[in-house]
This record gives sequence, C-alpha cells and structure tokens, in this order.
Amino acid sequence: MKQFILAVVITVALGGILASIFQGDRLEANGQASAMLAAAPDAPPTSATAIAIATKAASSGATSGGTAPGGPGADVAKAAGCAACHSTGGAPGVGPTWKGIAGAQVTLADGSAAARDDAYLKESIVSPDAKVVKGFSKGIMPANFGTTLKPEQIDQLVEYIKSLK
Repeated sequence: MKQFILAVVITVALGGILASIFQGDRLEANGQASAMLAAAPDAPPTSATAIAIATKAASSGATSGGTAPGGPGADVAKAAGCAACHSTGGAPGVGPTWKGIAGAQVTLADGSAAARDDAYLKESIVSPDAKVVKGFSKGIMPANFGTTLKPEQIDQLVEYIKSLK
C-alpha cells in the first residue's frame, strides 16, 4: 500500500513538472505563470522568446480586452515583441534593459551622453539608430515602429518604460 501511494505521489508531481516544461511556463512564488526569456543575441522577435510571452499571457488567465500588469504600455510591448530584446528586470539582452532607464543619463556608442527623457525614449522607438547606447549595435532594432505603432501606442510604451523602476 505504501508503494502504491508513493507511486501516485511521484506520478502526480512528475506530471505537473512535465506539463509545466512543455507549456514553457514556470510558476513564480505568487502562483503566476512566468515565461523564461533568454537573452539570445541572434534570436529574432519571432523566435521562441516571443512565443513564451504569448504563452505567459494565455496561461495567466489574460483575456482579450484585458490589460496586463503595467497597463496598456505592457500590452503594446507584448504585441510588438519588445521583450524578445529588452528585459524589464535589469539584465541587458539584445537591447538595453528597460528597468530604471527613464530619466537616467546614458553613454552612447559615439561617446556622447544623453538624458533618457520622454523625447529620447520616443526617438529610440521610432528611429532606433539615431542614438545607439554604448555596447549595442546599429541596425538591430527594427526601424518600422514609427509606422506600425500609433502615436498613442508609442506614448503608452514610453509611460510603461518610465514605470519600470
């Protein structure tokens, strides 16, 4: 009888672990699903990192028309695939992290400095090669967000980036 109970417990635990792995999700301490995004310099936004974002939204119970934590700017970031290159937790990836950048000074690739104010953030979205951050390369970020995103979506992204402290 003890062996049977032990087998059931192991089967249930292993089943939960395997289901979590195959769904691409991990549970955080608060029980919310969290996509594990790797900083893969050669991974385009259409890679598994972008799929992991969609998996997280679907598995956390997000519904269409709902707003993700972080407001409408977080929704725009998810839809545009921004998290494939920009982290919100402080780790650099293909592009600079968004955590704590708003209002800070930054050294650019040409050695000059810039203030990351609203105008800088907007310019970085619509014309990403205008001011490239030191340690990053020109031509990596798509230059079409100025035409594919509406002005209010760009404003929402800027507000979201400013909220990441």
